[in-house]
Amino acid sequence: MKLKEKIREVVSCSNILNEREIELIVEKTIVKQFKKNEFLLREGQIPNKCYMVVEGCVREYLIKDGVEKSTAFFTEGDTFTPFAHNGKGAPSKHYWECREDCVLTISDQAFEKELRAALPRLDAVFQQIAVEKLNKAKTEWSLFISSSPEERYLNLLEARPTLFNRVPHHQIASYLGMEPQSLSRIRKRIIDN
Repeated sequence: MKLKEKIREVVSCSNILNEREIELIVEKTIVKQFKKNEFLLREGQIPNKCYMVVEGCVREYLIKDGVEKSTAFFTEGDTFTPFAHNGKGAPSKHYWECREDCVLTISDQAFEKELRAALPRLDAVFQQIAVEKLNKAKTEWSLFISSSPEERYLNLLEARPTLFNRVPHHQIASYLGMEPQSLSRIRKRIIDN
């Protein structure tokens, strides 16, 4: 599948945009390839770009007490943006690292301003997407904190089964809030049953 077709497919998934709006976004979208292990953002840098994954996997993590803590994985169709700090550019506490070779769309404030000028209703669309993402994140967080470690593993396995073939298990364990040995014991117990 050609790159523009993949972008069109990902942008179309939201069911919010009409065909003309999708085509305009696809036409204006900036796309860049990144290699595995390449960093998009490091702790201390002031983030100013937003991304959408067309192909690949990006891990978000932070370092606490010298230990990497995975906080998110972004795969095809996922968008990720810097954390907002009252509208001010604050240094990031996170890293964004490509876990695979990636194809990403890139936008910044200038790109979004140009797109908003071409598509006046885009603010309402962005707001609707933001509300949907916020609601999804809240639901996922509620499920996460109310689940046992084994339930967290099973929920992730059900929601994102391909992640286990794309990301090292110690990073998944970190994301699930457990040690790698605990994840191994849980996986063994489930396989043995």
